[in-house]
Amino acid sequence: MQERAIVSLATDARINERLIARGMEPMRGPCLADVLHEATGKRLTSREALRDWSPERLARDPRTRQVIQRYGASV
Repeated sequence: MQERAIVSLATDARINERLIARGMEPMRGPCLADVLHEATGKRLTSREALRDWSPERLARDPRTRQVIQRYGASV
């Protein structure tokens, strides 16, 4: 999967988390808190996830990158 596609999916995951935090319906695709929970085993609140994880950081971290690639393959 190309770097641009991974960063794009990471951005979508972050946008979905923001939508959920605002009580809105997320777009189709991954959610940041779910990606982080699956990749790290830690459950973060929306606020913690949004504060600590940028799309670039998600794409660079090998654990989250693998989860994002799996989401991308299933879409």
